[in-house]
Amino acid sequence: MKRPALAQDLVPVNEFRANMATWMHRLEASGRPVVLTQRGRAAAMLIDPRVFDELDAGRELVKRVLAGLEEVEAGAVHEDAAVWDDVESILTRAEEGERASKVD
Repeated sequence: MKRPALAQDLVPVNEFRANMATWMHRLEASGRPVVLTQRGRAAAMLIDPRVFDELDAGRELVKRVLAGLEEVEAGAVHEDAAVWDDVESILTRAEEGERASKVD
């Protein structure tokens, strides 16, 4: 996510409300978040939905990596060959299911 440009991306809530379409267009064009202020303090941040999706995907990746590191630390690891055998089996079943649904 791009960092907000404080001189350009801070907007009081009242101004945002009055010019919402303009601010949303600016958000889309710049890719930077818009920081809404109340009484001179940051109160909320408006971000592009794609940025939110990227942040959420990154958070999920971090959670999975941490879970994997905990498994390694606990000794709960699997041999590569066994994992790839499982992957191949899952893919084969999925392909067979797709073929069967096309026949129906």
